[in-house]
Amino acid sequence: MNAIEIRDLSKSFRGHWALQEVSLEVPRGAVYGFLGPNGAGKTTAIKILMGLLNPSGGRAALLGEKVRPGLSRGLKKRIGYLPEEPVFPEALTGREVLEFVGEVNGIPVEERRARIEQILVRFDLAAAANRRAAGYSRGMRQRLGLACVLLPQPDFYILDEPVSALDPVGRLEVLELLASLRGKATVFFSSHVLADVERVCDHVAVLYQGRLLLQSSLESLLEQYRLPRYRISFREGPPPGLAAELRARPWARKVEASPGWIAVEAAPDGLAQMQEELLPLLAGCGAVVTSYEREHEDLEMIFLKLLREAGYGENEGGMAGENALR
Repeated sequence: MNAIEIRDLSKSFRGHWALQEVSLEVPRGAVYGFLGPNGAGKTTAIKILMGLLNPSGGRAALLGEKVRPGLSRGLKKRIGYLPEEPVFPEALTGREVLEFVGEVNGIPVEERRARIEQILVRFDLAAAANRRAAGYSRGMRQRLGLACVLLPQPDFYILDEPVSALDPVGRLEVLELLASLRGKATVFFSSHVLADVERVCDHVAVLYQGRLLLQSSLESLLEQYRLPRYRISFREGPPPGLAAELRARPWARKVEASPGWIAVEAAPDGLAQMQEELLPLLAGCGAVVTSYEREHEDLEMIFLKLLREAGYGENEGGMAGENALR
């Protein structure tokens, strides 16, 4: 059974289709990146999953239970949900917010207080724990929201832009935390920061103008976009004459050399021959090879290609539109 199963999910707001027949499956135990430019429909889909919006068509299920407005109490206890901009009662301090979350989730008093102290330190909120959360900066509210989600230790996390307001150090710490949950819990999070997704996710889906462009394991997606180019690193640098020898081969379109590595790109229709001859050539070159890998497009370039194929640059204004992805 999948953690999320969506079939033909649609949502219309006054004639505008925010989602159009989206079907999606999220395996249990996965760290799943839900991608799309601003306005793609990511938040709408997440709100439907959390029972905060009624779909106009289709259906969705979480952990095998059909999604309805107002999720069942049992399902809510199994899910940690972080909205895009978490909001807290103005009168409560950060510590009191966590105390409330712990009490609502039935965590025993002593265990709850011990967890709260640990989590305040983990999210760098200990010094501000007794200040009213209403006075926190956006980044502090984001960290408090993540602390609230993590405190009950659910087995399913649904996070809407969880690192959007964090500084680089905080973002890296949260991404490492999400990656550490792989296999222990399911993590489904939206983002438009592609480097973050590539760092931690094992599955991705791309949404654009309410339509699903792609869903795939990250490994399969990167394999699909592999380049006809190999990069070879050497312990003591490339041996003299190797770059020139590679350039002389009919299958080599381009060769780049640096003090530590060589990259060779195949000519059109030359990849198979390059793969057949390159390794024997390196084996006889007299240098110690420390890495030999075929390069691929990074996730950001793949993402942009998919969106351009769907007409992104035309609809959003070229480069100005691309800036919305960052």
